[in-house]
Amino acid sequence: MVVLLACLGVSAVQAAAPYSGRAVDAVLDELAAAANVQLVYTSAVVPATATVATEPSAGPALEAIAQVLTPLGLQLQRIEGRVYSIVPAKESKDTAASAPPPSATGLRGESIDAIVVTASRYSLASDVPEVHAFLSQDELEALPRLAEDALKAVHRLPGAASNGLAGLAHMRGGDANETQVLLDGLPLYEPFHLRLLQSPSSVLDERIVDGLDVYAGGFTSEYGDRMSAIIDMRSLRPEAAAYYELGLSVMHTNALASHKFADGRGQWLASIRRSNLGEVASILDSDLGEPKYVDGFGRVDYEWSPATRGSLHVLLASDHAEITNPAGTEQAVAEYSNAYVWGTLTHDWSARLSTTALVSFTDVSAERNAEVFEPGSRVGTVDDERDYDVLGLKLDASYTTDRWLQRAGIDVRRLDATYDYAGSVDFAPDYPYPGAGAQDISRTLEPEPSGEHFAAYYTLRGKLTDSLTAEAGLRWDEETYGADSDDQFGPRVNLAWRASDRTRLLVSWGRYQQYQGIEELPVEDGVDEFARAQSADHLILGLEQDLSPGYSLRVEAYRKHYNDLRTRYESLYDPLSLAPELRWDRVAISPSSALAEGGELLLTRKPVDAWSGWFGYAWSRVTDDVDGGDVTRSWDQTHTLNAGVLWSSGPWQATLAAQFHTGWPVTPIALDTQGNVVQGRRNGARYGDYGSVDARLSYEWTLSRGTLTVHGEVTNAFDRRNPCCTDIEYDVVDGTPTLDRELRHWLPLVPSVGVLWKF
Repeated sequence: MVVLLACLGVSAVQAAAPYSGRAVDAVLDELAAAANVQLVYTSAVVPATATVATEPSAGPALEAIAQVLTPLGLQLQRIEGRVYSIVPAKESKDTAASAPPPSATGLRGESIDAIVVTASRYSLASDVPEVHAFLSQDELEALPRLAEDALKAVHRLPGAASNGLAGLAHMRGGDANETQVLLDGLPLYEPFHLRLLQSPSSVLDERIVDGLDVYAGGFTSEYGDRMSAIIDMRSLRPEAAAYYELGLSVMHTNALASHKFADGRGQWLASIRRSNLGEVASILDSDLGEPKYVDGFGRVDYEWSPATRGSLHVLLASDHAEITNPAGTEQAVAEYSNAYVWGTLTHDWSARLSTTALVSFTDVSAERNAEVFEPGSRVGTVDDERDYDVLGLKLDASYTTDRWLQRAGIDVRRLDATYDYAGSVDFAPDYPYPGAGAQDISRTLEPEPSGEHFAAYYTLRGKLTDSLTAEAGLRWDEETYGADSDDQFGPRVNLAWRASDRTRLLVSWGRYQQYQGIEELPVEDGVDEFARAQSADHLILGLEQDLSPGYSLRVEAYRKHYNDLRTRYESLYDPLSLAPELRWDRVAISPSSALAEGGELLLTRKPVDAWSGWFGYAWSRVTDDVDGGDVTRSWDQTHTLNAGVLWSSGPWQATLAAQFHTGWPVTPIALDTQGNVVQGRRNGARYGDYGSVDARLSYEWTLSRGTLTVHGEVTNAFDRRNPCCTDIEYDVVDGTPTLDRELRHWLPLVPSVGVLWKF
């Protein structure tokens, strides 16, 4: 940590003596130069006669600007890069992330809806640094991220267990399916490309993502359906009347356009992106296959009046992949498609009462054909087709006073799914080792579940004192497409106490329940009935502390206890298999309960002058209770380190990010003294530790029209071999039994270059 602090530096802009009483425009010019940003505003917004009412506190210049603007009812709004406009402040959820930090305004002047009461909330791509912000917009854009995926930034959080490839990390011991991804209020089902290959890229072009809030636990009652985490994303709304982007990289070709119309009351945005992986595979003459995908996003916003506004969104994605594993023993062809259409309508009935309606339709389909061919060992095929539709209506209302905020909502969805699965595999005698009996497994399942999901929530937030804020809520969910209807109640309580201008204490407790999604029926493992809802009880204690100017420290401890867990299925030695249900090491895991606990530390340096960065550490443990004993989950990692340094000077940006964690568990297997193969306790050993250093460098030219940015980045820059899988082969050499265990690894060094024209 000492080395990191030295690298980041401790320079920060101190409030001049004095700013109070001086002309606001002159002070803004000074602070903008100190923060290395450009401010765009008119004299109508910042009158020449305006003076600074309150002396800003010592700290980063960008925070000081926010403090100067707040008494005038103004705020910063990022346009692009380090260019910000000054606009009237808005009291809405979309702009809450741009509000000045609590340390700047004090709790007494902070609106009730802007107070963060939730422990474990991290803001990414925040326009203005906040106490709870992890990365600013500039930092997120400068972050190296595989497949140019904005969700990869979530993997840098202390509580994330990541293998560097998969689209979703395991958050605080939870399975990946315990995280919900939302875009502009809509839950996205399986929003990833190339699910055959660990879903390395989301269906969202990173250029349309304007910001995201990550709740690693303790989220309030308006969020449901998931036991571990929420990723709540917002799409881009450019400030310019007309805005365009064209991009080309090793990974993608993309285009984006946006226009305002009707005197600025309306705006449309459209983007399209296609992968270049097929062309790259052809150039490299790869035998593994040529995956390809495309996605597109469109949105139209319109404001009928200052009180009534609406949006229409469309998100489409499709991919095709023909993949062969490195050994040539498994082949798969898969096609996936996602279609989301949703509209929102918001009306402010008064300054206190607001309602929002969201109507949506979702269609997701998948087709997978796979075969394994190892003569004398195993031969099998899979023919798997799935499709499901969701028609939804969600209504939310909020009522705000100076000291109280009430929110309530209902959510109704109609869900229909069809499964058409046929799979078979023959295991030869003595495969994979002597003594194993021959097996002939064949499954044909065609369930067609349908039903409804109902949900309702109510939550009340109040300032109990000027320094203590509490929120209590209750959520109810019910689903009817299972054999029996399944309803759940989830009470939740959050407390936030501002002990001083620099110190906040947070406590979160709640019950989080997750029903089995209509798309989650594991027919490949012979299951055709839905399990009952699972639940997890969260207890989180958090401390947020502003240190010397520019630095913030977060420390959290959590305990998450699971009940009513359903059976899950895993491959003991190869999570990358193209047909995991056809492997000999496929096992069913049926825990009666589970426990995840840990402690996390995150030190951040806000983007001040040229340097910013972060250092995170987490200790964690997650175990399942199976047959009365504790068994470590396959993604348990005792120690996790995340660190990054970002440097920005003029047109240059450079980022160095590193991640290290304890190796993931694996089941030991060996020969005994008689030459018999013996498996140890499941997950009773560990692979070697995981480590990766990633880097990114970019340069921006200012053109007669717009800017041109060229970047280069590398994932796993030192080509570290991080073990993921074990290939096991039994043989007899000169009458002596041998058991060869060959390790395979996660991603090698992956380079990428690209260019982006914004105009």
